[in-house]
Amino acid sequence: MSLLDDYHLLQVPTTATEQDVKAAFRRLARQYHPDKNPNQDTTELFQRLQAAYQNVLDAIKNGTQPADWQPYSFTNEAKPSPFEKSGFNFKNDGAQEEYIRERQRAYEEMKRNNAKKDQAREEAIKTARNTLNERRVKALYEEAFKHNKPFDSEKNYADVHSNRETHPNRETHHFNSENFTSDSDIKKDTQYQFDEPPFQNQFSGRAGYSNTLEERHDRSFAVPIRLRAAKLAFQAASYIGCFAAGIYATLYWQDLNTSNDQMGAEQNTYIAGLYPDLRIGDAYSLEDTPLYSEPNTSNTSLINIPQNSDVSVQQSKGNWLALRYKNHTGWAKASKFGFGSFNNAQLYGCYGHPGIAPEHGEFVRKSTNNSKKHLGKSRLRILNQLPVASILRFESLEGDAPFAIYLHAKQALAANSIPRGKYKLVLETGSLYHRACQHFVFNDQEHTLMDTVDFSSTERSITLRP
Repeated sequence: MSLLDDYHLLQVPTTATEQDVKAAFRRLARQYHPDKNPNQDTTELFQRLQAAYQNVLDAIKNGTQPADWQPYSFTNEAKPSPFEKSGFNFKNDGAQEEYIRERQRAYEEMKRNNAKKDQAREEAIKTARNTLNERRVKALYEEAFKHNKPFDSEKNYADVHSNRETHPNRETHHFNSENFTSDSDIKKDTQYQFDEPPFQNQFSGRAGYSNTLEERHDRSFAVPIRLRAAKLAFQAASYIGCFAAGIYATLYWQDLNTSNDQMGAEQNTYIAGLYPDLRIGDAYSLEDTPLYSEPNTSNTSLINIPQNSDVSVQQSKGNWLALRYKNHTGWAKASKFGFGSFNNAQLYGCYGHPGIAPEHGEFVRKSTNNSKKHLGKSRLRILNQLPVASILRFESLEGDAPFAIYLHAKQALAANSIPRGKYKLVLETGSLYHRACQHFVFNDQEHTLMDTVDFSSTERSITLRP
């Protein structure tokens, strides 16, 4: 296999640098490595890639190029033709060379012309956009002026005539009442009384004015009244927006404070078939529950069991419980009863369904933020040999909030995020962990492992034995 084939196998040009060759080899090695293709045998191809990679690197370091590759270029050297001695010499070689040069010049000129056309096109588009924006602004200005001109003209007209009505004998500095003879004089003199804008409005003629002085006087206050109404509307909208924002913020914080309680309630919902071995024994009713002679709601109920009443479960069958309440025996739905006695639920606050037990090594706390994990750098290795589930509780001696780690039976744990500080370690064991009260419902026992332990940057270990 030649050096040119090695370049083709690595999918790089013959002008590639050492860095390009290394990058191409890494990419192909990730693609064709035998470990990456368990369903296809790529060992031979990978070995060829390695050999080609080494050959190409050696060629680049030695400064050699493939022997059978030559870049195309025009030269002026007179090379001997292999057909020169035999008389086979082509006279059109120079014409072909000139033709190729001409095509290259045409291609370069075409590229330059295309660049000029693109630049001219962009400038034309930019000029058209600017012209369009200018026309739009001018049209908006003219439209706004047309709407404002009648009110300004009427106001000035009303002010002049109101002054004449109040002071009939006062002569203005523009003209004398004795010389008031023709319409031409009126037009000539009144052009100084009105501040006429450069644009004329087709709806601002005198024919549209009111004939009475009162109407003209009322129209003179139209613009200030509208502006005052707009300001009042804006102030009212601002007040309403601020009031709505305050209500929204209050509701948001209330929802944020109650979200954790709602999450806990969702976790403690009834789950069918949970802890079937602990269903037999003591239980209590969560609400008024009918007792049936058979596990079927279509039958007539025998009696209604009041809320928070202790019962004795004798058998569990699916979502139904065969239980005894006082002198009555029958069937009732399992979702209506909690585990253990009602007195125990009142004592620890373990009311309702227990929910799913925490995962092994999960952090639990005596607060509403059960899902929030502690962040620390101290490490603790726990060798757990207890046959039942347990809770290792950390009670801070420095005033920090206590937390605990849930441990499954006979499972070791490496806790790497214990906060630094001094703690008292308390071990709590039992069965059926209840999320609402963070206690075990049955056989709940606890004892102190260590009165004082200091967690720092060093690693500690503890062994839990029955």
